Amino acid sequence: MIRSFNFVVPLIALSLWSISCASLESTTPEQDSQRDSEAVSGALVVGHDSTVTSSLPAYATRSDTRVHGYYAWWTRGLWLDLDLSLYDKLFFFDITPAADGSIREANGYPFAWRGLIDRADSVGVPVIPTLTLLDADSLEALFLNETHRQTLLDSSLDLIEKSQGRGLHLDFEWFAPAKEALREGFHAYVDTLSAHVALHYPEAQLSMFVPAFHPDGMIDLPRIPSFFGEIMVQGYDLHWQTGPVAGPVAPLSGWDGNNWESIISRLDHLGIDRDRILLTVSYYGYEWPVIEANPGSTTRSHARVITNARLDSLNVPEMQVAAQDRVKAHGLKRDTDSGSPYYTFQDSTAWIQGWFEDSQSLSAKYRFVNDLGLAGVAIFPIGYDDSGLDSVLQEAFGTRRVE
Repeated sequence: MIRSFNFVVPLIALSLWSISCASLESTTPEQDSQRDSEAVSGALVVGHDSTVTSSLPAYATRSDTRVHGYYAWWTRGLWLDLDLSLYDKLFFFDITPAADGSIREANGYPFAWRGLIDRADSVGVPVIPTLTLLDADSLEALFLNETHRQTLLDSSLDLIEKSQGRGLHLDFEWFAPAKEALREGFHAYVDTLSAHVALHYPEAQLSMFVPAFHPDGMIDLPRIPSFFGEIMVQGYDLHWQTGPVAGPVAPLSGWDGNNWESIISRLDHLGIDRDRILLTVSYYGYEWPVIEANPGSTTRSHARVITNARLDSLNVPEMQVAAQDRVKAHGLKRDTDSGSPYYTFQDSTAWIQGWFEDSQSLSAKYRFVNDLGLAGVAIFPIGYDDSGLDSVLQEAFGTRRVE
C-alpha cells in the first residue's frame, strides 16, 4: 500500500522560512513590482547567470520521451549548481491551499524564485507551480464544498497567471477509499479548471500527480480530462516511511506485485494512454531501524529520509545523511527480485537497513520506460544526487531537443 512522501523539515527552519516569506503573501502590485527588481534576503534568491550551458558530454538528441523534475523549495539555492537544461519541464514544489481554497503557503513563489525561473527560462525550460494538498480533512473540506471549490479554481487560475501562462501541476493525494461525493467534487473542480484553461490559457500545460494504485480513491483516472496531457504516476514509496517493513522504494519487479510492472499493467487495464504516463523517480531513499538485516525485515520505527549524495549543508542542512556515504562505510547489497540497491549495518540500538536508487537500478527503470513507450519520467526531487545521476538520464533518454 502506497503512502505519500511526507518530507519533514525542522520547526526552526520552517519558522525562519515563514518569517522570510511572510511579506510575500499579501502585497500590492506596486510592491510586487519593486520586489521583482530586488534581491530577497536568504539563499533562495541569488543572482543568476543567463549564459549557463551544460557541461555534460554530447548524447543523442532526445526523441519524444520527456524528462521532468520537481524542484523542492526546501533545497533553497541548490539550483545554482544544477544543469537545468537537462529537463524538459520543472515543477516548483510546492504551494499549499487552505481548506477553503485560498493559498495558505506559497513558499515564496514566484517572487523569491526569480533567479531559478530566469535561469530555467534562459535554457528554454518552463517552471510550473505545483498545487499540493495531502491532509485528508482539508481535502474533504475543500472538495465537498462548492464555494471552497470555486475559491480553489480562482486560486488555480491566479497561479497560472503568475506562471506567465505556463501552466499548473496538481498534487492532491488521498490514500483511502473515497466517498462518491468527494470523488465527484474533485472531478467537478478538475473539469471546470480544464475548461477555463483551454479557453483562456490555451498554451498552458496542465498535469496531475496520481497514486499508482487505490482504484477506489479520490481520483478516477479515466475521467482526467484530456487537456491534462501528462499524468505523473507515483513510482516511489512502494515501501514507505512509516511502513511496517523495509524494502525497495521503487521496485521494478518482485515484492508481491507491488512494483512498476504492476503499475503499468493496472494503467493499461484502465485504458490510460501510455503516451500520457510519466513515472516518478525518487532521488531520495529511506533508512529504517529494523529487526534483522534481511530485506523485508519488520521495521522498529519510522524511516529517516536520506539523499543519494551528500549535499551542500548551507542549502540543505536538514539532509546530511547520504546513501553514497553509507555504502562507502558499510558496503553495497543488491536485491535480486527488484534490482534495487541497499545497505545494512548495526548500531547500538538496532539493525539499520537503507534503500535508495543508483545508476544500475535507474538504468533498468529507464529501459523499462523506453521499452514500453511511456511518456517519460519525473525526478523527485532534483539535486539530491548532487548531479551524479545526470549522465544516467542522458544515456537513457538523450539530450533535450531545443526548438
